[in-house]
Amino acid sequence: MPHIIFKRVIDYCMYNKAFFALIVIILFISSLFQNYVAHNSSFSVWFLLQIVVFVSVSGYGMLITRSRIRHGVRLPKIEIKKIIVFGIKSSIVMGIYFAFQSLILGYVSNLLDFPPFDFKDMLLELPETLNMLYTHNPVDTIIFVVVGTIIFYTTTFFMEIALAKLADTKNLSSAFDLKSIKRSIDVIGWRNYAKEYTMIIFVIVALSYLISFDSAFLILDSIVGMILSFLIFVTQYLGIGAVYCKIKDLESEMS
Repeated sequence: MPHIIFKRVIDYCMYNKAFFALIVIILFISSLFQNYVAHNSSFSVWFLLQIVVFVSVSGYGMLITRSRIRHGVRLPKIEIKKIIVFGIKSSIVMGIYFAFQSLILGYVSNLLDFPPFDFKDMLLELPETLNMLYTHNPVDTIIFVVVGTIIFYTTTFFMEIALAKLADTKNLSSAFDLKSIKRSIDVIGWRNYAKEYTMIIFVIVALSYLISFDSAFLILDSIVGMILSFLIFVTQYLGIGAVYCKIKDLESEMS
């Protein structure tokens, strides 16, 4: 199944090859500009730029999610106004949900004397993760892994459906309607959602591992790294849209 998700991402990105090439060029120029600012400007200017970049990236991600919910088959056009509006709204949603998730996971980790729980980072740094788990009390380790995973998945499910509802309705309040979000998750089923999301994580982790491989050519590494990073980005937001698209289709069948 991970290969199906990866193929879906590739087909979506490569539907219009010229536009995909344009995206890569924009990313490359953006990367050069960010590096220039980082080395030649004050921290406040660099920090402001990072906020602008984050809002722009998350805003375009929401356009991808919105496109997939509407059964889109290609990367959406770059519409500045929509990107800014969606970027600001989605940043607020992610900030609140991430803060809540971090608070709970931080409390559990602290209680058991573990570093902060991050499922993706733990998979990406597997040798260090195994060493960390091995050096702790077995009971505490089991509690940490099981409880941490449950909290991570549950809060992430809520956040992703919140983002999907925002992309679908453009309404910020819909992203915090917890009863509606839970009903949507119930429609697809928590187990099915967990299976879908785990496959998405596997694809993201696999692509992240590929980024770590270096060649003898720095520019080639930069371009390949940007392309892989963009595929990770699309995998995440396309996955949100794909899950919510299934939920909406199931809701239509039930009504």
